[in-house]
Amino acid sequence: MHIARQTPQELVVVSGSRWVSVICAVAAIFTAYFPIVRNQPKGLFLSGFFLLFAMIMYLRKTFTFDAARRIVRWSGRKVLKTESGEIPFNQIVDIRPQATTSGEHNTMVYRLTIVTHGGEVPMSYDFNGQHDHYSAMREQILKFVRSESST
Repeated sequence: MHIARQTPQELVVVSGSRWVSVICAVAAIFTAYFPIVRNQPKGLFLSGFFLLFAMIMYLRKTFTFDAARRIVRWSGRKVLKTESGEIPFNQIVDIRPQATTSGEHNTMVYRLTIVTHGGEVPMSYDFNGQHDHYSAMREQILKFVRSESST
């Protein structure tokens, strides 16, 4: 998750793992080449596996904080599913890190979540281990929302 663009009127936060998807798609193409050239269809199994993983890893969420309209427009995309919504600035109670454990060593991983009066909206499909990065980003987003909502 990173801040893709910030102006006085707009703050855009993007989260996704499309880069993993691209790597897997390239691997699928590379591993399909030799079975096709050598006419060995059984060799396409590995290519199909990489292609399937590329589709699964194509995750992306975009949050656009609009100071002029005082709303957050968000959209998300993953395999066979898209979602979107809008949240008025005055409905945002907090933005907090959400934590869980991962792996056999129970490593803490995080993602940011927008807390509203009606529930929570995760700002990412996946979790990451960068707590300090998320804390700084949280403060930056809250500063943008709160400074603009008071005008």
